[in-house]
Amino acid sequence: MNHKTLKVEGIKTAGLDEGTFEGFASCFDNVDSVGDVVRRGAFAKALKSGRVTPLIWEHRSEDPRAYVGEVVEARETDEGLAIKGRFDLDTEHGAAAYRQVKGRRVEGLSIGYYVNRSQKAADGSTELLDLDLLEVSVVARGANDRALVTNVKSRPTAPTKSWLARRAADTLLATKGTTTMTSTARIEALTKGRDEQIKLITEIVETADKLQRDLTGEEAEQVQAATAKATDLDKKLKTAVADEDAISDALALAKSIGQPLRAGDDDGDRPKTGHLPLTGKGAKSLARSIARSSLDPQTKALVASGARTTAVELRSEIAEQGRPPQSILDVLPSRVVSATYSYLRQTVRTNNAAPVATGGTKPTSTYTVESVDGKLVVVAHVSEQIDHYTLSDNSNLEGFVESEMLYGLRTALENQIINGSGTAPNLRGLLNTSGIQSQAFATNALTSIRKAITKLESQGYTPGVLAVSADDWEAIELLTATSGATDVRGVPIDAVTRRLWGVQAVVSTVLPAKTAVLLDGSALAVDTDGAIDTRWSDAVSDDFVKNYVRARVESRFGLSVFKPMGIVSIATAAA
Repeated sequence: MNHKTLKVEGIKTAGLDEGTFEGFASCFDNVDSVGDVVRRGAFAKALKSGRVTPLIWEHRSEDPRAYVGEVVEARETDEGLAIKGRFDLDTEHGAAAYRQVKGRRVEGLSIGYYVNRSQKAADGSTELLDLDLLEVSVVARGANDRALVTNVKSRPTAPTKSWLARRAADTLLATKGTTTMTSTARIEALTKGRDEQIKLITEIVETADKLQRDLTGEEAEQVQAATAKATDLDKKLKTAVADEDAISDALALAKSIGQPLRAGDDDGDRPKTGHLPLTGKGAKSLARSIARSSLDPQTKALVASGARTTAVELRSEIAEQGRPPQSILDVLPSRVVSATYSYLRQTVRTNNAAPVATGGTKPTSTYTVESVDGKLVVVAHVSEQIDHYTLSDNSNLEGFVESEMLYGLRTALENQIINGSGTAPNLRGLLNTSGIQSQAFATNALTSIRKAITKLESQGYTPGVLAVSADDWEAIELLTATSGATDVRGVPIDAVTRRLWGVQAVVSTVLPAKTAVLLDGSALAVDTDGAIDTRWSDAVSDDFVKNYVRARVESRFGLSVFKPMGIVSIATAAA
């Protein structure tokens, strides 16, 4: 405990009730001889605690007779800590102390305090910012801090040590049992260690209470040491419980949105792969999932601010039975990856395998690959203002989410996969990837596409997906009424499944004019984090006061091109 003594220009007793006095126990902004300065607000917490501050004669806290009264009022002013004290006139020492003060033979006030928080000022002094006020003493010598400070920076007396130890222990015991327990070896060990220290503290304190005495110096030290250990263990325990809660929350989230990184893998070592179902039944299922999460009874309202994460389940089938693919995403392979990743891209493919005579040198084939760094980018959009009641009264929320927000997201992603420039934040699309093949226009779109198929097959690739524009597909089908159909013995189209020469065709709205794309399905993959995030909010602009809400739908995607030679850009008309 520290002391600071203040010379007061007379402790005031005139005009007050018998036995009371007023004065300043501490002054603010005054640098003392050891470089301490008490700042305003230093006693704020202590004054709010409601504890009784004893009035002691000359800091003799070890002598019960020296407790001559108490502080009945205390407040901070611009000048310092103003107090009103009352002497206990029913005791000999209290009455004697009051007579000395009233007779102006004693003019000094001194505080006993404990430093909770301090800091170094620019001038090198120590600013005392938060103090525990333990006691106020009247002192015979009205000296200032500069005169007495070297004598008052002493170790705590036994009663003070007892008080400090009990106070720290009380704070610890008051929080016991507030930590939620989880059955793990780590938490059980920390709990056991903390409770052992608490048991030791309790036994020492209860023994002293039964004997109606303060803690001895040794007991106070034991309590303080045990309190420090228990407090440290309690902090570690709370951290451990928080870790367990975080894991539990993560597992719950994984259960609710699925585990796209591992689910369905044969060996558990590769990310899940399949096709992004953003059309047909897949889109409807996703829309229902988003709608259910938005209308969950655990949330206060549909438009409550907060994110909803919905898993995108990658499917093995290319398209629904009896229905041709509606999007290139239905047929392109997709996989779930981390936010940043890398993959190998083939740059050279030279096959020199040949028969070798006995003892002959075997030919070398060249299959050069390079490592390419990939990064998922956000594809997102926000709806216009939507009236709250229009949305809440609309029973077909599923249709709204699917036909508008999900369609827009899908179209934007298709455009990035085909045409992305590669300039951040855009993906580098297929048509802007170096190393892909090209097929010039030849006679008509049908002939050009057939020659592109030959190009892939001659390189050992398997044509698997053909992306064409609506105009080009129309032109191909209309060849049945032209000489072009006769030239190739009829148009080889399966209209039901939309196949051309056995290759799955997809009509795309994002292809440049007079361009089609043919590819081997193993040449690339659409990368995703496996989830779509939806946020409903009324916190944009003045939406809240006008009862509007907006929806934001977003996800993260990337594109990995493993074999550029397995992709052909086709000119479907003359330039």
